[in-house]
Amino acid sequence: MRVKIQEVDQYRSVINSPRLLGIVGSRSLGYQYADHVGQIVDDVLGRGYHIATGGAIGTDEFALSRLLHTGHADHCTVFAAWKGYEGFPAKVRAAIRQFKDYGGHIVWGPAGKNEALVKTALLMRNIRLVDACYGLVAFITGDSRGTIFTIKKAAAKRKPLVVFAVDCDFPEIPGMKWQLLRCGGMWEGAAKAVYTR
Repeated sequence: MRVKIQEVDQYRSVINSPRLLGIVGSRSLGYQYADHVGQIVDDVLGRGYHIATGGAIGTDEFALSRLLHTGHADHCTVFAAWKGYEGFPAKVRAAIRQFKDYGGHIVWGPAGKNEALVKTALLMRNIRLVDACYGLVAFITGDSRGTIFTIKKAAAKRKPLVVFAVDCDFPEIPGMKWQLLRCGGMWEGAAKAVYTR
């Protein structure tokens, strides 16, 4: 019972942060995009935001790597689907432990490593992240079902969204359209959500 109370308290403290911005995306985003994700992390931190991510391989992994490399783990919250470290993919497990040791925050989820609950826990993790965040920056590829789900949940709440579509189209979402950003640099090729109703 004590663990559940701590998890609830930890989640409430994250939700009360008005400057939480999600950086999420495809697990299959190639390593050649690691620095690009890192530049976005640096820019978002420079604007005074606290980062939220999911702790998966790909986009989340690149964001965590930059936070660890620059000594900013304490400026991030990982929303986990898991009860403990063993649920994270082996490729990121050591980074997640290091992240926690360096002051990073983890909001733990309900799933154990081999439970049938995993798919539901992953979707619930994405919903919790959206609920806690002011907005999202997402990197999608053609197989980004979980990230598209997360984008749609954020769009339903009319949250600010910026999306990089890597070798794929921007998702079609009723009641909104995509407008390409004009600021260039690291934001080149991204589009923001414009809500039409």
